[in-house]
Amino acid sequence: MTRLIYNLFVQRNVLNLRWPAGGWSARPLRSLCLLLATLVLAGWQEAPDEPPVAVAGSRQADLVVVITIEGPISSLTSYSVQRRIRRAAEAGADAIVLDINSEGGELGAVLDISQAVKNSPVPNTVAWVHPKAYSGGAIIALAAKEIVISPAAQMGDAFPITGVIDRQHMGIRALTADERTKLLPPLLAEVVDSARRNGYDEYLVQAIVIDGIELWLVEEEGTGRRFAVNEDEYRAIFGRDPDRPKPEFASVPGARGGVKGEAGEEQAGPAESKATDFQPAAPELADLARAVNDRLYGGIDSARPRFDASQAGRWKDLGYLTDGSAPIVMSAEQMQELGFASAVISNDEELKRFFGATRLVRSDQSWSETASGFLSQNMVRFVLIAVFLLALFIEMSSPGLILPGTVALCAGFLLIAPPMIIGMANWWEIGAIGVGLLFILMEIFVLPGFGIFGVIGLIALFAGLVGTFIPNDGLIPDQPGDTARALQGVVVILGGLLTAGIGMYFVSRHFQSLPLLGRLVLQDRPGEDEELSLTEMLGSDPAAGVSVGDEGVAITKLKPVGKAEFGDRIVDVMADLRFIDNGQRVRVVSVDANRVVVEPIDGAEGLHE
Repeated sequence: MTRLIYNLFVQRNVLNLRWPAGGWSARPLRSLCLLLATLVLAGWQEAPDEPPVAVAGSRQADLVVVITIEGPISSLTSYSVQRRIRRAAEAGADAIVLDINSEGGELGAVLDISQAVKNSPVPNTVAWVHPKAYSGGAIIALAAKEIVISPAAQMGDAFPITGVIDRQHMGIRALTADERTKLLPPLLAEVVDSARRNGYDEYLVQAIVIDGIELWLVEEEGTGRRFAVNEDEYRAIFGRDPDRPKPEFASVPGARGGVKGEAGEEQAGPAESKATDFQPAAPELADLARAVNDRLYGGIDSARPRFDASQAGRWKDLGYLTDGSAPIVMSAEQMQELGFASAVISNDEELKRFFGATRLVRSDQSWSETASGFLSQNMVRFVLIAVFLLALFIEMSSPGLILPGTVALCAGFLLIAPPMIIGMANWWEIGAIGVGLLFILMEIFVLPGFGIFGVIGLIALFAGLVGTFIPNDGLIPDQPGDTARALQGVVVILGGLLTAGIGMYFVSRHFQSLPLLGRLVLQDRPGEDEELSLTEMLGSDPAAGVSVGDEGVAITKLKPVGKAEFGDRIVDVMADLRFIDNGQRVRVVSVDANRVVVEPIDGAEGLHE
């Protein structure tokens, strides 16, 4: 094309750009325009196309759905991710990308998400560490078929920790021996299964979730295969003690110590282990081997060779990886070097080219899930419980106010709806809360004085509320983290009850003087034939000057509470079993510090309305 332009416009003098005496002629102007147009066309035709990217057939995807996992991982996150995986499959996605930027969260939720990724209807799954996947985020990333990373990505440190509240301090701590036995086997089984499925090193993934694992990196001569080995394996293949220079992964002086297996705890395994058996990266994990094997559901053989004397001379030492002072955290370069990362991806366009995709769609958490997440926070639930109980007390104390009842209904709905949406409330929790409220109302209005209905109601209400903090897998907490959730629920509910109790006392003492509530209640004069609220009738000493057997006259309707006159004293009383009309004679049947209970006399039947 360039040669053609030269021949046309230079050698053949098509342009004729000489300056004539009379100025420019039309011919050279037309020729100049023709030249410019031809040059532009030539540049467009000769611009090289972007070279096509070679994509493996198992990775190629036309439609890619990106599911974001941002921030703390909770039961709500698990519910949301599983919902979005199903939606992606229904939309015909060819690949699912988990865009992870998380520092971890609840162990049970993390394991649920990992299982959902492995069992996804869309088998082409990729985790994008963008930019950090710590703790539970790392476990979820390992579950995907491939891992890609942002340029400054970091992944690792999935060491399980628990909260502690005692008289000395409040914070986090390492696992106790019992917690180690309960929490580590499912976690180790999960990461080892992921390593076997996706071609990661089994020892390195164990070093992500527990400390105390010291490792060296070796490479097989000829094949280039690389494995992490422990001290015993190193001695077996090199015939000497390993060197301990500065490790590849940072040493952490004074780091938290893992809970090691005690002497005598280790259970003797079979003389010849199977290829599917768990291979502990450190001798201290051998006591967990049987429990881990019971949870290795995949039945996938380990790719690790047996490192013994027969392997001598076949391997070369590539260096010291970790001294075991803390779970490892890998940088972007280390993830590539150790075979965890397939590519470095900076943005959605690069991700699209990674799959050779024509469409890329992002699937974020919905607004309702975001709202449910906010309402499911312990502090928010604490406030809702206190508001619900206090508003219910005000409404029952002065029936007909409407506003407190509406507030109680709204608080109750906001308290129950989010757990129902995210699968943390089952039928029995809702039933227990309903039965609890019903029995409390019966204690107040139908069968006052018995007490048993009030106790049953409080217990049922408390149990139902605690149940909403635990996933609906059953009545008894048995999954990792369920016990911790139940304890958190107990603390939150007790705090709400205490706060509501203080509020009830304050309201009962100052009901009429409160700016809003005082305007909602009519100021009646004592002695009129009107129903009085419970808070209006509360006094500092309701039984003053009254004893069992005293007789008097009801001066208000007792439905079931009101006032009665005994001689020259007017006393707050409560009717026993039935309502009593104004003007009926009554007899005191019981007296305690909080109330005086009366019954009708002279053959009066009382009210049944």
